[in-house]
Amino acid sequence: MITPVRRDWNPSELFSALTPAMFSAEPSAIRARWDKLWPDLYTEYDARHLKQELAARNLIATDEAAAFLSAWVIDEERHTNGFIRIIELVANGSEKHLRERLGARSHDFGPITDYLKDEFSLLVMIAFDEMCTCRAYAAEKPFYDALGNNTFHHWLREIIADEAVHSMNAVNVIRARYRDRIGQVGAILDSLIRACDNLRYSGTFVLDYFGTAYSKELLANSRLATMRNIVKPLPA
Repeated sequence: MITPVRRDWNPSELFSALTPAMFSAEPSAIRARWDKLWPDLYTEYDARHLKQELAARNLIATDEAAAFLSAWVIDEERHTNGFIRIIELVANGSEKHLRERLGARSHDFGPITDYLKDEFSLLVMIAFDEMCTCRAYAAEKPFYDALGNNTFHHWLREIIADEAVHSMNAVNVIRARYRDRIGQVGAILDSLIRACDNLRYSGTFVLDYFGTAYSKELLANSRLATMRNIVKPLPA
């Protein structure tokens, strides 16, 4: 059985030397930071709800996918904890208040039911989604530059690397267990991209393609990268 690649880092350790006093700013700047970081936080947090939905639908059929998702949800919790700490540092947030707000949000998986038909479709969607997120985070470097501390560059590198690993872990399960369905991947990705024009994000973790980073070019490039990774020649 293939096992997921894992990365080992800790946002609490990463941010241990920083304090909110180091990032004081005018109220308008604080609000702008909050507006930028809050969606990043809640979309990462929503991984737990997707995992619960998959369990409720009894969608996971293979040991490889189960291992991937168990590792993935731990990483997404790490990202959640990191974004909470960043909002505490730069946007006048408190962990208690943030977790209360996160817990009060609703989640509707109805709009993405077509992509929750089986494990294969799910894995294709996650492989693509994590590739999109990897590239969207890479586009956020100017925001973190403006905060004025190199620790945030380290943070950005870590989460980008995590998202890339998640995409490849999903790809590896597809290539190991669904070789006979690889020909269907392109149509699924095209359907996902078309759906982006009409879907409103409803707390599902996947398809959270709002904000300026998620351009048509980013989606198209992410499709190409995901396809390339899935259809590359299999080892002899």
